[in-house]
Amino acid sequence: MTGIRVGRGGAFATLSVCAALVLSACGTETQDAGGAESAAPKPAVAADPAVAKLVPQSLANAKVAVFGDWAPEEYVENGEIKGWSVDLAKAMAAKMGVAFTYTATGFDMIIPGLDNGRYDLAVASLGVTPDRLESLDFVPLQKEGTAFGWKKGAALNIQKIGDTCGKSVAVLTGAWEYKYLTENNAKTCGSNPMKIEQFKDQPSAELAVTSGRVQLVAAGSGKLKYSAKQSGQMDVSDLLVNAVYNGLGVKKDSPLGPALKAALQAVIDDGTYDKIRSQWGVTSQGNLKSAVLITQADPEG
Repeated sequence: MTGIRVGRGGAFATLSVCAALVLSACGTETQDAGGAESAAPKPAVAADPAVAKLVPQSLANAKVAVFGDWAPEEYVENGEIKGWSVDLAKAMAAKMGVAFTYTATGFDMIIPGLDNGRYDLAVASLGVTPDRLESLDFVPLQKEGTAFGWKKGAALNIQKIGDTCGKSVAVLTGAWEYKYLTENNAKTCGSNPMKIEQFKDQPSAELAVTSGRVQLVAAGSGKLKYSAKQSGQMDVSDLLVNAVYNGLGVKKDSPLGPALKAALQAVIDDGTYDKIRSQWGVTSQGNLKSAVLITQADPEG
């Protein structure tokens, strides 16, 4: 999701023991979601002592907020937390030698939860924005642009952003798409603006389109293409606008940031990153070759 998404420590001895184990032994207990594993098969991931050294000594367990409604990145199905970004987080936890305890939560609870310390980390496809950099740091998992979907068979074809003018557009409340489209509506469409409608959850936004109540839905291209494939009720534009990094979020200046960056680079280097994304059918268009830590002081990473 290319937009705003809204989801401790133990002894050093625990961390050291955990660092010596593989993911299946050490990794990722889920909370409030049945303790289930992801639907996609995951490669075994060995711990990396160089990465584990970057983890604060007091942190053997990280509290992780997961947005529960953004398949295929992260979502809850039949009480199980799933998604390719969840599988990547588990692989990174193994590299770090830290147990991640996952809690599925609503979109609007994640950023406040990071700010107040309820969560150490968010797995929520958080898009990087200047506003968010005031309170958060990011370790992106991909670079993705916004696409548009419409009811299958409708006489629509969005080839350029101007094709959205005058049309009703469904977006997730608080999402980056809402901010981007709202800020650019007048410049893009002039006297024939988009009619932007907010929905509390993504399925409701998509249902508004497939039921014919709204003409378009705007969201991350990966999300919309996945939904279209699953439902068979929607077409999705080849047009991508405003490509941004999105992925993991932590509180500003959290010592977890550098450790997560190193862990992501380790799973990129050993092929786990590409393997997980491929297993979930995620296109390589947004794949990263190098991990970055994006902060307000270094917004390019």
